Amino acid sequence: MKRIFFLTLCGVLCSFCVTAKISFGISDLNDSDGLLFTVRQDMSGTNPYRSLFLAEIEDAGSISPEIITCYPEQMELLDGGKTLRLRNRYGTAVYDSEKDRFSYTSRTEGIPLNSMPVPYHSVSPDGKWLCRIEKKDFSSGSLVLENAGSGASRILCTDVKLSYDSLPVKWCPDSSVLLYESDGSVYFCSPEAVIRGVEVDAKYRKICRGTINSVNWASSKSLVYIDDYLAYRLNTKELYTTGLYAGIIGRGRVTGRLPGRFNPDSDRFSVSPDALSFVIIQNGRIFTYLRAAGESSAYMDILYSRPYADNSSSLVNSYVFWDRSGSPVLWLEEFPYDGSGKKGSVYRISDGMQQVLAIEDSGQPFVSPGGDFAAFFAGSVIYVYNMNTWKRTGELSGEKIVSAVWQSDSVIYVGGEKTVRKWNTASDTVDVVTLSSARAGYWNRETGDIIADSGNSFYTYERSSGMWRNSPVKEAPAAVRQNGHYRVFNGTARNSLYENALYIRSLSSAPKTTAVYSASVTKRPEGRKAALVIDAYDNADGIPEILSVLKKYNVRATFFINGEFIRRYPSETRQIAAAGYECASMFFSTVNLTDKSFVIDEDFIRRGLARNEDEFYSCTRSELSLYWHAPYYSADSSLIQYGTNAGYIYVDSPHIHSDTVNAARNVPPGQLIEEYCDEIERTGSGIIPVAAGYTDTRRAEPLYEYLDLLVCALIDNDIEIVDIRSLSD
Repeated sequence: MKRIFFLTLCGVLCSFCVTAKISFGISDLNDSDGLLFTVRQDMSGTNPYRSLFLAEIEDAGSISPEIITCYPEQMELLDGGKTLRLRNRYGTAVYDSEKDRFSYTSRTEGIPLNSMPVPYHSVSPDGKWLCRIEKKDFSSGSLVLENAGSGASRILCTDVKLSYDSLPVKWCPDSSVLLYESDGSVYFCSPEAVIRGVEVDAKYRKICRGTINSVNWASSKSLVYIDDYLAYRLNTKELYTTGLYAGIIGRGRVTGRLPGRFNPDSDRFSVSPDALSFVIIQNGRIFTYLRAAGESSAYMDILYSRPYADNSSSLVNSYVFWDRSGSPVLWLEEFPYDGSGKKGSVYRISDGMQQVLAIEDSGQPFVSPGGDFAAFFAGSVIYVYNMNTWKRTGELSGEKIVSAVWQSDSVIYVGGEKTVRKWNTASDTVDVVTLSSARAGYWNRETGDIIADSGNSFYTYERSSGMWRNSPVKEAPAAVRQNGHYRVFNGTARNSLYENALYIRSLSSAPKTTAVYSASVTKRPEGRKAALVIDAYDNADGIPEILSVLKKYNVRATFFINGEFIRRYPSETRQIAAAGYECASMFFSTVNLTDKSFVIDEDFIRRGLARNEDEFYSCTRSELSLYWHAPYYSADSSLIQYGTNAGYIYVDSPHIHSDTVNAARNVPPGQLIEEYCDEIERTGSGIIPVAAGYTDTRRAEPLYEYLDLLVCALIDNDIEIVDIRSLSD
């Protein structure tokens, strides 16, 4: 017999233990009071890794640790490829390839608790300039142009949508011009002129109306933009002249006419180097290959057109490249319905689609500076293919890969979980630039050197250059925790975010025990908690993106699935269940149960819940959990009691506007995220509903498109993301 519960999740809930996220590992102390220790962080939104720290213990046990490993959360090349920059939660470091030196340029103080994703930077091809967003609120900020060398910067525009994956900018291949989106239009600028403060007024630099999707570089000499049905070509050297006289002569020359209207909010395009061939991607799913006859307003020839229709996978993203012959190559990033990892499929497009490559568990491809090679990493292997022949030209394995960047057509910096390596694909030689993480650090008692155990090799730290070199050591030395002055040990932490604390015990005439990090022994107030609820009504739009974000940020969520969704989208239903997320009930139809047009009794509720259970089991061969909520969160006390009598726990959100209700309120996603965070901060805990697809009202900006910003906003506000079961326990 089912145990009967009743629970309304409204913010007043029983407390429960918070999972520790920060832990100290092996420590080693030398005779000169030098201390080595590791710190591991396992936090939502980031990869867990163990960093190695070096500290010199001073009188009275004071200590100023500095990190000597560098995990490659983000990597960029600056100064024409001479400088590799690495950024992570602890700060920013650079590798000077000419001097063979590695050093941190900035470090955070202490151990960052609320570890946000490292912001994305768009770097110019020559590495001289970069664009970034200065965050203003939960969903927007200012677009900033910066000289990567001097640090001088200028704001290009404000109120730009915040993103941790991309920016609304496109660099000219020779870095001389930047295109950027601002307030419904696209503009160009000279980075040099902007930083010097001599750029002409923006009204003379307007390219077109639309978004950054409306424009693309064909080559360094020309760019193309699409306005409604027409494609226009602009000569790079004539940009300023065109801008000054646009009111008289227009902007550019017509290249051709599209068969349908281009929507810059949902459509994208790619253009060949001769600016005559196009691949239009409509709504992320329909791929059309066109060829223009020349500079005229005649309709372009449709060479190929087909929607994505794979019954085994959902489409997450797509990329278009052009080979040396001027033919397009389509790369699809797919999410299989069976719950396995993402996969990549590569096709040549002509009058049809010819598959040339299929890759399991693959990431996003990135192309070499010369455009002839494509690289991608899958698990612990990075592959390189010639894009003209699609033959493999190299592969490198050895550890899980998290980031990579081309330095030249034959050199790639590969950021792994253990090391950052410089791989020459032509000679197939590999050099270690730095350690990403370390299992432990030790002192060489004979030489005084620092030795790190990366997990499969040992390395020696060269203090003068900041570099790690291969070590002849084959076995880990014994760690020493006491010398004549101090003893170090791991003990109990009072902060619930720490699994343990690292202490230094002074053995001098005035004995004293001090925590290396005071935060670890400072009692932390009971943390705020939120359960992320994904409501699947009767439309599957956004499911691939939602699953991708949840996996990327390693956060839990509960899917409330309606019977209409199960019947209409069985593949997506199985995909959600196979991905391992808790699935709960949202009744067997989308009917508003409080609508006075219906007479709802207990038998109707029991039968509706039972039918949804049976249909979910028939589809997935797994059971729904015994949590439920009515469609649109519309329920009264009698309906809730009927569900309770059937053995269900009702999940409500009485103080937070649901994402579904928001469609009628027309609240911008950024404001809705702020409302959610404010509500959790006020009540201490609660649920946050996000609707997949759409219901009766199609939303211009559905919240699921901002799910990564919502997750990051919760983390940034020190709100722990848990599942419904953890919240109710």
